[in-house]
Amino acid sequence: MEKQVIRTDGAPTPTGPFNQAIRVGNLVFTSGQAGRNRETGKMGDIHDQARRCIGNIGAVLQAAGTSLENVVKATVFMRNQADWKAFNEVYVEMMPQPLPARSSAFVELKSPDMLVEMEVIAFVP
Repeated sequence: MEKQVIRTDGAPTPTGPFNQAIRVGNLVFTSGQAGRNRETGKMGDIHDQARRCIGNIGAVLQAAGTSLENVVKATVFMRNQADWKAFNEVYVEMMPQPLPARSSAFVELKSPDMLVEMEVIAFVP
């Protein structure tokens, strides 16, 4: 199977040697998306970052021919355990039901103002 590079102006441009997503057959694998505002480069509080993070993933999935509704696996990386509840409030609000399988970890993220990063696997119907 051939790999297809997915790019969109609807999400931040990668800051390293990787693509926003790769599509193989009917599966899409996104790179981690942060809650960075594409226009300003700024990050807000956890609620703002969670909304932007999920919104950025939605934009990447749309460019790949799918959507958040077709996410089957999400992996969430968070800086602060204290932000867990606030992130989950936004996650449940924005992610369609049934919620996908998910793994989460608390880690040191790339920049000090980054509170959350998420990557997903989705299918293209």
